[in-house]
Amino acid sequence: MFETVFYFQWEVWLILFMQSSFPDWVFGFFKLVANVVSKNVLAFLFISIYLAYNKEWGKFTLLSLGVAGVCCEFVKVTVARLRPYAAVDKIKCIYPNEPGQDPLNFKIQGYSFPSGHSMMATNLFLAIPIYVRNIQYIAIGLVGVLIVALSRVGLGVHFPTDTIAGFIIALVIILILSCVFDKIENRKYIYLGIVVLSLVGIVFCPAISYIKYVALACGISLGFLVEEKYVNFENPKSRRDAIVRFAGAIILFALLFVLIPKLAGNTDLVKCIEYSLFTFIMLAIYPLAFKKIDRDG
Repeated sequence: MFETVFYFQWEVWLILFMQSSFPDWVFGFFKLVANVVSKNVLAFLFISIYLAYNKEWGKFTLLSLGVAGVCCEFVKVTVARLRPYAAVDKIKCIYPNEPGQDPLNFKIQGYSFPSGHSMMATNLFLAIPIYVRNIQYIAIGLVGVLIVALSRVGLGVHFPTDTIAGFIIALVIILILSCVFDKIENRKYIYLGIVVLSLVGIVFCPAISYIKYVALACGISLGFLVEEKYVNFENPKSRRDAIVRFAGAIILFALLFVLIPKLAGNTDLVKCIEYSLFTFIMLAIYPLAFKKIDRDG
């Protein structure tokens, strides 16, 4: 694959300054941030919101995460920008994107532009505040995004422009979705549009890393499509119902996204099944049980 190297000199200066000036505990914190802001953690958080707190908020955050993931990975694979530690000799890889793997194996580590963690952080901290139009929470969320972006730069795995691009892509998608999500009465056109466009992207970007994000976007979109047509559950009516739903979600998520992939070997095929079928089960099949487990069901 054709790989690219490009950066501004100020980006190199900033990374080197952070790596030479910050104490060890800061990088320990950065590593923690890298592990917390991950696909599985965000997926579980947003699915939990969808199932056990506010269905519409959960739908919005999951859709924005799925679409932004597809867009970011398409650009990442197409541009194929080398990570800072591979492009500049003096920059260290303090904590690779995939710990325990060869930092220079970019099939595993992924490329640099744009930053997936910054994209996910934008969804984590800004999706709901923008959806409900709360300026105060938007301001607080921007601080969270900045912290995540700085962590990626300091660890040597992203140039600052990578994090800016990840933020912009996610923000644009959140803003577009916030404008159309409640205005389109029949959302099946949104869901089917996401599925079709994501699948068409495979023609131009057949990389397995992109296909995994397509699997996630399809699992989310088709899950919502089936749930709205055949299930159509309501938000929990009591704290007891919310807790029971959440407990069930923890057990099912651990089974589908942790235990089964571990036993099956975590291959690319298993990951695609995990992101598509298992996500679909969480969103469309598990809610069928709410009539049985809810006190007022």
